[in-house]
Amino acid sequence: MAGGHTAEHWPVLDGLRGLAVTGVVAYHLGWLDGGFLGVDLFFALSGFLITTLLVGTMLPSASARRPWRDDLRELGRFWARRARRLMPAVSVLIIVVLGWLAVWGTPSQQALGRSDAAWALPYLANWHLIALSRDYWGAVTEASVFNHLWSLAIEEQFYVVWPVIVLITLRRRAPVAWLAVTTGVLAAASLAVTLVLARSDQAARIYFGTDTRAFALLVGALAALPPMRAVTVRWARQHPRAADAAVVVLMAGLAVLWWRGGAWLDMLLHGGLALHSVIAAGAVLLMAAITTARRPLAPCHSLVSWCSTPPLRWLGARSYGWYLWHWPVIVLLEQRMPNWASPVRDLVAITLSLALTEVSYRLVEQPIRRQTQWAAGRRADVATAALLVAAVVVTVVAPTGVGQVAGFDPGSLVTTSVASATTTVAVTDPAPTTSGPPGSTSVSTSTSTSTSTSTSTTVPPPRRAIGTVLWIGDSVAADMTPAIEARLAAARVTVHDGALDGARLVPSDGIDPVTLYDEMMTAHPADVVVVQLMSWDSPFSADELRVAYTWFASRVRAMDADLVVVTPPPLRDDLVEPGLERQVAVARELAAADPEHITLIDASVLWGDTLVIDIGDDGAPDRKPDGVHVCPQGAARFADWFAARLAERYDGLATATPQWLSGPWTTDARYDTPVGACAALGGA
Repeated sequence: MAGGHTAEHWPVLDGLRGLAVTGVVAYHLGWLDGGFLGVDLFFALSGFLITTLLVGTMLPSASARRPWRDDLRELGRFWARRARRLMPAVSVLIIVVLGWLAVWGTPSQQALGRSDAAWALPYLANWHLIALSRDYWGAVTEASVFNHLWSLAIEEQFYVVWPVIVLITLRRRAPVAWLAVTTGVLAAASLAVTLVLARSDQAARIYFGTDTRAFALLVGALAALPPMRAVTVRWARQHPRAADAAVVVLMAGLAVLWWRGGAWLDMLLHGGLALHSVIAAGAVLLMAAITTARRPLAPCHSLVSWCSTPPLRWLGARSYGWYLWHWPVIVLLEQRMPNWASPVRDLVAITLSLALTEVSYRLVEQPIRRQTQWAAGRRADVATAALLVAAVVVTVVAPTGVGQVAGFDPGSLVTTSVASATTTVAVTDPAPTTSGPPGSTSVSTSTSTSTSTSTSTTVPPPRRAIGTVLWIGDSVAADMTPAIEARLAAARVTVHDGALDGARLVPSDGIDPVTLYDEMMTAHPADVVVVQLMSWDSPFSADELRVAYTWFASRVRAMDADLVVVTPPPLRDDLVEPGLERQVAVARELAAADPEHITLIDASVLWGDTLVIDIGDDGAPDRKPDGVHVCPQGAARFADWFAARLAERYDGLATATPQWLSGPWTTDARYDTPVGACAALGGA
């Protein structure tokens, strides 16, 4: 990452930059659980270096009461240097990576890359990720090649605002005192915002927010103020052994947090990031002070000397470029070479990203930053502007990935027979277990849900003719709605769509299901209400579920409708909700109490017990890469299977022809959300 240019240069801080970027790369390779905290060390370093530069430049001018226009010119020169330092390298990155994606990228990568690049260029990537609720630690969607540019956005926003604050503050009487108070107040406000947001569990907002992450930059700025530096240098000169020991303690604290950071994520988001920032700023201040106090720094075994070694300084000088290139290389290598052994792929990723970093450093960053070689004089500014314009043009013309939804073979999904009613409706017996989803694209019609012999002797409930169905569920059910509507329409049954994002039966998060579903059932009376169980209810106790489910069943019966409860498709392993078993148990209790009007259907007979993205291995995905939602083929698979289950229980469903499978519902926008989510899989 970028650091400031100072009149006084501390080699040890170059080494710290090298450590910071190594930690981030190690985290992204899966080697270091808390390596993402290297970004916070970058922030503390940036705050320290930029504030040192600004105070050193502006304080003499303010003390001499020079005209404002002189300071404004200096401010303009500062921003021009920042632009030459940051923009050319990131512009080249965007041009090269989007070009690669245009030829070899998946539709999802193209869409994510283009969208993220459009926000990265104006340095607003962090707010873009907040708007998307993007999860930095375990993205639910496919990883974006530009996901890492959020931190550069925060730094650039700091570089725009902070110099203005410093300039205004240093124009007052007692300028350094005013700057210290201002910095302290802003840091306290940043911490307060973090703690308030932590109460509502807004992880993305805390981690990506400029206001919340400003704390690390501001603590670094506090450490850079002349009185703080002077006191620390004097102490380091008078007590060298104690200073060395303090460095060891501070770096050990950082090492522990980096080692265990992933496991302590909740603590970090509730103030632990601030603690890390204070430790990091303390280490930066003390190492700089020790270097100043002992010039020239004698070779020894202290951490300060070790952090000043040539390899770390070499990495530190190239830390910005390595940070830029390492993540796209990791993402694209995993996509192109998924079967490579991880150690081999990691070694290739490190080697390739360092090679690209060196090319960028020698041919782009250094010439433009230093205004030397081919970018001498004004050509550096022209090159910066030209590269930025080129990056904007490439972003505009890059492929969007929009509309690349995979087609599927309709003939492979048609149900050819229907089992007897007694083999599909289980109201008292345990749910079945299966070893996995069907091995081919044809849908199995064997749907026995009981191992008990009592099922075969139970008198089937009276069959009821139905003409309308109300389909209820959350976003997973919403993805299935177009197929459900098309399939049941082919059977001459009308479907009312009651599925919506975040739906639930237990009141929570400001949602009142009683009012919601009462109004829904009043507006859309139906013969059967089908509800697909929703993970939003999984955290609640069995008693809370019984209260909500009993009310819901009573409301369904009040309009003389039957209730059918369907289990959802399996989720990605890390998203599995253990509470789903409680929901199924409560639904089974309801069905056992009123088998004539309430039915529980276990859809694991269709989906299996574990997530499979492409059930038939035909290149047309059944599930989206988020491991939660469904694609057209999966929706069709379920709709055809479920219609057969309804036909086993009810009369009134006409025989459906296969034509419904190729209707316009397959191009519904929800199947391209996020863009490219249902594109054909590689090799199809």
